[in-house]
Amino acid sequence: MKKLFIPPVCVFTCFLLIVTFYFLLPGYNLIPFPLNLGGILIAFSGFAIMGKARDLFRKHQTTLAIERSSFLITEGIFSKTRNPMYAGMFFLLLGLGICFRNLFSILMAIGFILIMQFLFIPEEEKLMLESFGPEYLEYKKKVRRWI
Repeated sequence: MKKLFIPPVCVFTCFLLIVTFYFLLPGYNLIPFPLNLGGILIAFSGFAIMGKARDLFRKHQTTLAIERSSFLITEGIFSKTRNPMYAGMFFLLLGLGICFRNLFSILMAIGFILIMQFLFIPEEEKLMLESFGPEYLEYKKKVRRWI
């Protein structure tokens, strides 16, 4: 049975909350126009990071799902962070929060990264250790969890 609460669903939920906060809590819409448009660059950076990671997953024909991987990717964006997809999702949500100008919308990005840090990444790291053993431990020593 597939999990309903997966990272893309979490991103979508955070996005809905970002929009909701903008409309329901207008007193917290604190970032003035045009400064809020800087969020577009941050959001596009998040898309770019996710795209680079997705391309490497495809190149090595391994899974994006939280399950045993068939290949330990250590090149490209994976040489800078062990979790580029989550980092990209964070920057996407942060950029959208800034675009929507709301303080609580920006906090959604922080909430997302905390959920990934404590709920998803430990499970993934356990699977990676089971799949790749010492090779993964060596990779963990060289590359940080985040940027």
